[in-house]
Amino acid sequence: MDHISQYAEFIANNLPEWNHQKAKDDKKIALQKRRFLASAAKINRDMPQQKQMEALGRLIAQQVPDNHIELYDEKGRQLVAKEEPQYSSKAYNLAYKSTEELSELHITDVRHFKIQNGLAQWMIASKNIKGKSTGIVAVPSFGGNTHLQKENRQKFVEAFFTEKERQNWQNIIFDFRGNQGGDADVIKEIGERIGGKELSYADVYEPIDIQPINQKQADILDKKKQVIGPDDVHYKANPKDNFSGGIYVLQDAWCASASEGAVWLLSQLPHSLSIGEQTSGCFAGSAPIRLPFESGVLKIGTYYCARNKNGMPLQEKEGIPADISDASSNAFLKAQMQIEKEMEKSKIKDINLFKSLKNKEL
Repeated sequence: MDHISQYAEFIANNLPEWNHQKAKDDKKIALQKRRFLASAAKINRDMPQQKQMEALGRLIAQQVPDNHIELYDEKGRQLVAKEEPQYSSKAYNLAYKSTEELSELHITDVRHFKIQNGLAQWMIASKNIKGKSTGIVAVPSFGGNTHLQKENRQKFVEAFFTEKERQNWQNIIFDFRGNQGGDADVIKEIGERIGGKELSYADVYEPIDIQPINQKQADILDKKKQVIGPDDVHYKANPKDNFSGGIYVLQDAWCASASEGAVWLLSQLPHSLSIGEQTSGCFAGSAPIRLPFESGVLKIGTYYCARNKNGMPLQEKEGIPADISDASSNAFLKAQMQIEKEMEKSKIKDINLFKSLKNKEL
């Protein structure tokens, strides 16, 4: 079998969205697979191998319903073109703001956390909104080696709960804008502890039995099977962890994979509201792994992930819509406005309750 056919057959037989438990009875999926294999068969095998790989990369981008999948040539060049937002991933997340910019936004008690060398720092801070303390948690990336980050991530979690208590936060704003994924377990821990309940990474999180075609792939997949999945670990809360205030999650078109998982995890908490743009839609083929072929490397998911919102399935390459839609650049201001709006509603409610009690006394 030539190398293009080898890749095409492997994708058709192992892509999570085409090979989960319910996929075999799905006529739409069967049609997608046939169409992809037929198109791959038409790639001119007389072209130089590099040109064939480039053609396959374009085909994957056009016809494979998965934003995690990537194809690399022998020189490590990525051949599946991904459409990116027109603004930088570093444009709006508060963790990238300078001291002067944060001061202008009246954000105080700022603490930055170096999670891993060469990666963006995370941030915890506070802001007074109409006399009420609001926590600011900005995580611009979940990427990097989580084993190396373990100690620093735990310090971040401890600082979160310390500041929540010390500052008496009434609301919390989580800023995930520009976050392209990695490992969001830190948000699972925070979410489960403040909510006092287990949170799921997805409605469906199903392992896929990837079939290797060489020994190197088999060895890599065997090690992967030993890794614990995100829904296998849960965190217990103590009474001090509990938080009943508003949760505001800032998201944008850069949010992908684990950051979409973070958005989803926090959406399960009471009084949670997402603000910003629709996410990138990169979650169906979760927990991706890089597998070597005779020529090049393929990155492909090892778990099938599915989510539903308001009774409708969320689609790969379409993403998670925000509860309040707005431009990424305006999401933080919108969150502040929403907090002020909720405070005004609460004030009116208290006044009406007072009047009602007063009338009953009369």
